[in-house]
Amino acid sequence: MNSRRMLAVISALALGALIAWRAVSVLAAGDESPFAAADAQLLGEISGRSEAMQNLEYLSDEIGPRLTGSPQLKRANEWTAEVMRKYGLVNVHLEPWTIAHSWTRGTATARIVAPAVHSLTIASAGWAPGTNGAVRGPVVYFDAKTKDDFARFQGKLKGAIVIYQEPQPLSPPNPENQDAAILRPMQAPPPAKGQPPAPSPFANVIALGRARNEFFKKEGVAVVLRDSDKPHALLNMTGVGGEKFDEGEIPTAFITGEGYRMLFRLLMHGPVEVEIQIANTFSEKPIEVYNTVGEIRGTEKPDEVVILGAHLDSWDLATGSTDNGTGSAAVLEAARALSKLPTKSKRTIRFVLFTGEEEGLVGSKKYVEAHKDDLEKVSAVLVHDTGTGRVLTLGLHDNFQDRELVDQVLAPLGALELREPTMARSFGTDHASFDDVGVPGFFCIQERAEYPQTHHSQSDTFDKVWKDDLNQGAQVLAAWAFNTANLPEMMPRRPLPYQPAGEAARAEAAKPHPVAEMDAKLISQVKAGESQLKSDLSYLADRIGPRLTGTPQLDQASHWTESQFKSLGLANVHLEPWTIANGWTRGPGTGANGRILGPTPHELTLAAAGWSPATQGTVRGPVISVVAKKEEDLQQFKGKLKGAIIVLDRPTEMLPPEDPRLTPFLEGSLPLDHPKVTPLNEFRGRFRFVQTEMKFFQQEQVAAVLLASEKMYGLLNMGGTSREYAQGPVPVAYMARENATMIWRLLDAGPVQAEVNISASFSGKPVTVYNTVAEIPGTEKPDEIVIIGGHLDSWDLGTGATDNGTGSMAVLAAARALQQLGVKPKRTIRFVLFTGEEQGLNGSRAYVKAHQDELPKISGVLVHDTGTGKVLTVGLMHNYGALETMERILYPLARDRDIGLAEPSLRTEGGSDHVPFDQAGVPGFWCIQDPADYNKTHHSQADTLDRVRWDDLTEGAQVLAVFAYNVAEWPEMLPRKAVKPAQPEP
Repeated sequence: MNSRRMLAVISALALGALIAWRAVSVLAAGDESPFAAADAQLLGEISGRSEAMQNLEYLSDEIGPRLTGSPQLKRANEWTAEVMRKYGLVNVHLEPWTIAHSWTRGTATARIVAPAVHSLTIASAGWAPGTNGAVRGPVVYFDAKTKDDFARFQGKLKGAIVIYQEPQPLSPPNPENQDAAILRPMQAPPPAKGQPPAPSPFANVIALGRARNEFFKKEGVAVVLRDSDKPHALLNMTGVGGEKFDEGEIPTAFITGEGYRMLFRLLMHGPVEVEIQIANTFSEKPIEVYNTVGEIRGTEKPDEVVILGAHLDSWDLATGSTDNGTGSAAVLEAARALSKLPTKSKRTIRFVLFTGEEEGLVGSKKYVEAHKDDLEKVSAVLVHDTGTGRVLTLGLHDNFQDRELVDQVLAPLGALELREPTMARSFGTDHASFDDVGVPGFFCIQERAEYPQTHHSQSDTFDKVWKDDLNQGAQVLAAWAFNTANLPEMMPRRPLPYQPAGEAARAEAAKPHPVAEMDAKLISQVKAGESQLKSDLSYLADRIGPRLTGTPQLDQASHWTESQFKSLGLANVHLEPWTIANGWTRGPGTGANGRILGPTPHELTLAAAGWSPATQGTVRGPVISVVAKKEEDLQQFKGKLKGAIIVLDRPTEMLPPEDPRLTPFLEGSLPLDHPKVTPLNEFRGRFRFVQTEMKFFQQEQVAAVLLASEKMYGLLNMGGTSREYAQGPVPVAYMARENATMIWRLLDAGPVQAEVNISASFSGKPVTVYNTVAEIPGTEKPDEIVIIGGHLDSWDLGTGATDNGTGSMAVLAAARALQQLGVKPKRTIRFVLFTGEEQGLNGSRAYVKAHQDELPKISGVLVHDTGTGKVLTVGLMHNYGALETMERILYPLARDRDIGLAEPSLRTEGGSDHVPFDQAGVPGFWCIQDPADYNKTHHSQADTLDRVRWDDLTEGAQVLAVFAYNVAEWPEMLPRKAVKPAQPEP
């Protein structure tokens, strides 16, 4: 897939239930991924003949736990090498590296002896020494949070059993959110070029832990007990020997969460005494351990390499099935499937099962050290290492420069329904060892699938493995490796972080951040104006009402918003006129009524479609269903439709929208109902064909056409039946979905007769409408512009409160906050309320046409136009070059706890006023919002003020204000993507 994506358009021109699309990213017409055929073979091979489960069962049960330095791990290395050879891999070998000591677990027992006797379940931490027999001592809670706090415990810890963690409740358990990694706020962006690298997120914790252990040793602590923090008596496990596998200095053990909490409770009431005995052993000499390596050699560039990896070692309380037997089995299965593929990759695909991961990614670090002279030939690395859950997407660890290629690599994998790739960082898997030295290192983001329970515990066993998800992970690995190995070029690399001297780094960190300071003020100022925002939207929706393009109500709204901008003292406030061919007025009520006459009477709930002609009174006739996919299919109806009432397409089951971030990346994300069975890209073609059908119906002299709403409970859909505000070819009305399904049932049983009356009128002459415009002039680059916008027009069944009164009033609220704070931006901030959006983005198209000379100076546009739901993030319309910049611009909105903006998305959406700008090459972005019942209110009689979520609307205004200010202050204009040829109008 190239970066030119087509998208399924949602607009008011959509014909009711026929056009309930979400935006969808697909290959451009005529394009097909060069990887698609091979990927289909790989996915089929793994789904039909996978050996992953049998391999994992052997690894788990026959070999067992694989502690680094243990005989079982050596056996696992040898066995996985045998499997690789069996699968036809070449250059299969074990790469040695050395640890200071192996460690063997002995027995560990503990009990509370006072104030009462209680047995405790414990397990020694890895590489911890034993106690040399039973030791008994008082329990001391070492609650020091900083090194300065240590002094309080000086002379009080000799012979003590120390605990230092405050327990968190285990019951009721926190619900497991399978999508937690996808839904979290974006991480802080990486340092900009020339800035010092961000400190390790673990640096302070590690430093405090090291200082604490030194203090414990000096003070003569007998044993350290750590909270496993898992429910149901599960233990946790990690090591104390560090990356060098040294002998630990103090006996340390994990205790069950239940036991730890009892200790803590008892200690709050008085002295507690515990007896503990731990017996462990170490090797006297260093031990050699190994990474298992095998390859499928490339046919054209064999010296260039793509790596698939996982870690073979585990902790030893169980069998290491999910950490990381699953990853190892997925890598082996990917190798098997790739070896079966008739077409071989251009580059070498290397499979590496690392060891020593559990002690600090040591095996992968040793691999990187050993191969330092070869790293420039490694294109990218992908690691599978978070259990048995299905792969949701890939984490790219800040490799912004690779995102477009990764999208191309994943494009043929629509069947796997992957989420959008993310720039998220993770420091706990072996990809990080490569990323640290500049090799693009990626990791699999997976469903949690009980991983918090199985991870490092005695529950990490084969029976916890989910077969289908394991195979799906192997499919992702295999396809990613093949596609990446066949890219025209290697994956690009980002420069390694700038490393200034200590003094320079401290000076850089001490600089004030004026933009961030203003962002905080803007967020607060918008919140303070929430009551005015509510008042504005209430006036617009209730006092002015629905604002159909070309009506007096829209004209009133345009002049009212102009006065509001003027009252704020904004500059260059004016109305920009453009013209429509005809105004249209709905007849009384909904402009349509009707009923089924036979086989038995039924009243119909109808509404005239926009710009539909009238039926000139009640028309009666047979109801005829028309199902056609191409123009030739219509010929069977030729000469048979005169005077008929047509119903189009049998209604199918509709699915409600979900959080847009959770929809597969190759599907759409607008918060509307969508068909369960019909691919969305087929609906795009269907929309074009409907226009052909309407012309055919006009020729055949049909009486009327009825379209089914996609909404239930009597809610009607609304759209137009013609382009350019011309009279439609035939009378058209929308009918309640319940009516549509009943008519089809009746038609299945026999003939149906109906009568319909559609009433409407046209102005018969052009009507002038307006876009409302206002500005805050720039101080340094006033000719460069940032635009925030929404559309002021609406359909007329409701009051247009959520579509798009919310967006237009959020723009007004953002303008108010910016003006009240007296901001003096470098660039001009412009506020635009477009009209004619509902009939095809016509106002924004008119704006772009009128401002052609100015377009090169527009840095960016952000539009708020999907209802009242919380703004989750910003959609960038495949502007890959802008992604890293936008992370920096938007991060203050992620850092704010109440807003918590997610990482910007590269998704496209084709039904909002940012699109004409995007098509003209201007960075045009959109607010991706929580559905918030938008599927119900959208274009229906339920679009009223009582549906507004005021807190979320306020947050939307905060996003607009911060975006506008930060883009206006950014040193450069936003990066632009290449202008693509305009897609044909649907």
